[in-house]
Amino acid sequence: MSGGAKIIGFIVAGILILFGCLFILAATSPQNQSKGGTFVVGLILIGIGLAIVFAIKMREPKPVQKVEVTQKIDLTGDVKLEEMKCRNCSAPLSKDSVVLKEGAIFVSCPYCKTSYQVEEAPKW
Repeated sequence: MSGGAKIIGFIVAGILILFGCLFILAATSPQNQSKGGTFVVGLILIGIGLAIVFAIKMREPKPVQKVEVTQKIDLTGDVKLEEMKCRNCSAPLSKDSVVLKEGAIFVSCPYCKTSYQVEEAPKW
């Protein structure tokens, strides 16, 4: 819903709620001869006004929440770390060269500008 339509909707809802309150106040007046009809009309006007406000609020887009996933790996036992080298130019790679995208590990060499996916061989 555009901003102009939203403002018009809130104005119409405010007017309906205002007139509804005026009708309810008129129903409590000692000069009232309608025997409850004015009170019912006031309640109906307030209900329509609140329904318009509710409809406008329900059509507003929900804010998008950013979800960040962090994976931590605990290694058990003795682990021997090896230096990673680019498979194209054999240059040493830093931790900034390795990126996890959509569950796969990708390496980008800062020296030869090669990018490739790391393929892990089965251990059996």
